[in-house]
Amino acid sequence: MNSGGTSTRSATLVLEKTEDLELSPRILELRKKIHSEEYLDNAIQRIAQVISGKLIENPEELKLQNVLAQ
Repeated sequence: MNSGGTSTRSATLVLEKTEDLELSPRILELRKKIHSEEYLDNAIQRIAQVISGKLIENPEELKLQNVLAQ
């Protein structure tokens, strides 16, 4: 990366190709879904809702964890 400049490099993730015959139908279904922007947006929204719910359920536990981490 250049000092003070913008990086134009991009990272590429290469996954080892696995024979589709060896994978469960559920894995094959999820592989297709992760290429859908709508699916990913909904999944991220659901994760945020679950985390928010956990934080609201027991905020005292969160405070205790923050104190212990310090």
